[in-house]
Amino acid sequence: MKNIVVALAGGSSSIVTARYAIYLAKLLQAKLIAIYVIDEKAIQELLKSRIFVEIEAREYEIDMEQQSKFFMQRVKALAENKKVEFEFLILRGEVHTEVANKAKELGAELLVMGDLKEVLSWKEASYNEGERIFRESPYPVVVVKNPQEVERLYKELQ
Repeated sequence: MKNIVVALAGGSSSIVTARYAIYLAKLLQAKLIAIYVIDEKAIQELLKSRIFVEIEAREYEIDMEQQSKFFMQRVKALAENKKVEFEFLILRGEVHTEVANKAKELGAELLVMGDLKEVLSWKEASYNEGERIFRESPYPVVVVKNPQEVERLYKELQ
């Protein structure tokens, strides 16, 4: 296995996902490529529903860009600490589409993603980006669960 892609969205649960992806990349001696997608569709929906005016949407987008860079630098440090070859990409667009297209372009052989949120209806599932990534991925997908076990495995890596 040469390339593992991990889809990240920021926050503490994404750190757990990143640590497990680092663990897998180290074990398999693969390159780890992290993808963070700024969800432009969600921003457009906020504009359409008049939650944001244009200037607020632009400021929100800039904040998301800055947060994504900060977050990916943090993940990069985690990977470098375990001597894992790492690259990150910050993309814009519809999350599941961008992840799938970029994974294909990169020749991914495995996709790692965080735990799926509980959905109450098929309609809700069809709008959930994590669910769509999981269901539409043409690659094997690892869904990360059990943060305590992930932490233990990550700490054991040399």
